[in-house]
Amino acid sequence: MRILYIDIDSLRPDHLGCYGYQRPTSPNIDRIAAQGIRFSNYFCSDSPCVPSRAACFSARPGIQNGVVAHEDTPAGSTMRYDHQTQDEAPLWMHHLVQAGMNTVSFSSYANRHLAGWFHFGFRQFNLSSLKNGNENADEVNAVALPWFEQHAHEDNWFVHLNYWDPHTSYTEPLSYMRHMENFPATPSWPDEEAIQEHQQTIGARTARLLWNDTIWEGYGKSQFPTMPDQIANRGDFEHLMNGYDGAIRFVDEHIGHVFAALERQGVLDETAIIISADHGEAFGELGQYMEHGTVSPAVNRVPLIVKWPGITENIMGSQRDELLLNIDLAPTVSDALGLSIPRGWVGQSFLSLLEGQTLTAPRSEIMLSHGLHTRQRAVYDGRWLYIRTYHPGLFVYPPQMLFDLDNDPHQTSDLAEHHPERVAQMDAQLRAWEHENIAITHQGDPMRAIQGSAPVMLGKSFVDFAERLRKQNREDDVQRLQTCWSRIEKDYTPQPIEQ
Repeated sequence: MRILYIDIDSLRPDHLGCYGYQRPTSPNIDRIAAQGIRFSNYFCSDSPCVPSRAACFSARPGIQNGVVAHEDTPAGSTMRYDHQTQDEAPLWMHHLVQAGMNTVSFSSYANRHLAGWFHFGFRQFNLSSLKNGNENADEVNAVALPWFEQHAHEDNWFVHLNYWDPHTSYTEPLSYMRHMENFPATPSWPDEEAIQEHQQTIGARTARLLWNDTIWEGYGKSQFPTMPDQIANRGDFEHLMNGYDGAIRFVDEHIGHVFAALERQGVLDETAIIISADHGEAFGELGQYMEHGTVSPAVNRVPLIVKWPGITENIMGSQRDELLLNIDLAPTVSDALGLSIPRGWVGQSFLSLLEGQTLTAPRSEIMLSHGLHTRQRAVYDGRWLYIRTYHPGLFVYPPQMLFDLDNDPHQTSDLAEHHPERVAQMDAQLRAWEHENIAITHQGDPMRAIQGSAPVMLGKSFVDFAERLRKQNREDDVQRLQTCWSRIEKDYTPQPIEQ
């Protein structure tokens, strides 16, 4: 069996044609979706990059594998691996190698995030460049395409092919951005009114603080023609969308080159193709732009497209809406290959969905986690989203938020004060889940272990960020942020979980 897993960083599903997007961003991806199945409610259990791939490749959420944030893998994390972990919960690639698969990766992810554990189980690991995730799709293909030309005809391989183009900063050739300018700007939200409201938002990657990096000359200015200096109006937002959508079109074109290489080798139709992402991207949700800094569905929902010869032919072009997590992917692939599913894996196989059937035990809600600009967890039941913030970072988010995504998909109205009973119920669900997982690992909650330290926040300290606000004459916002931080220990820390 040949399996190609295309892993595209920062890709929102609603910017792909096969998910209903009106711009021509993804003709090659759409072609695979038409031959297979797409999933509309597939989420990374933990976001962003580091915890997401840790969850996916361990088939366990961060609360169990120990990786819940963007910092280096903590000493207590089982992602550092030991013999017991290998026996009960091997990393996905180890499990495939044991079954005789040749596992190959084309990715700079491990270098970018100092995630040495990601190499475990790959027989071959190919570094596209020394740009640590800042390489474009053509640079990835320069290394990957020769491998496909030489080895695609061989049997029993699993290739992880990692692209970064939709991640900031959008460095595709300008012609791709210009091409997008020929089409109506979508989405329609945020509109001008919402953007003006966002001028008051505090935090990194917000409307008035889109660029914070002091190391760049031209402080607070974009260094890339594909991205605006700030989001001051709808025109700036459309500029940003043109850059993002152009990046997707650029990577899609180069994915097409890979498909062409497989076709030349005569194996395209025989190859299982999986297309997904590590996380999505916020474009106004909770006040953030071109960033993945909260536990919003804009960040944790990712595309999943699967074309699997011999399995998905009878459901070509279909869509499923069940609540799934990226920890489910390794069990599903193992199931499709006829392999056993390790007892230490938490994810659940959804092979039955690929076969056009139903799940035996579908989820009624999912638990999500985030650890970059904020420390957050969420409960999502398909309509209601409850967010518990453990550390707000440089944002002024309350400890608990509640959103009705059926009527407010962009999370503009926090309903926590209006529905205290629902907040209490969903918080109890979250805490019960935490308690259950901590009891399994006997290592404590990694989110609580790091709660007292501020998130990474693009390298901005509180002092540096306060100075940036003052340069915009925002002393009132500095005071708001200071007040928020003074409440972290008291208001943002839930009572200890009873053992």
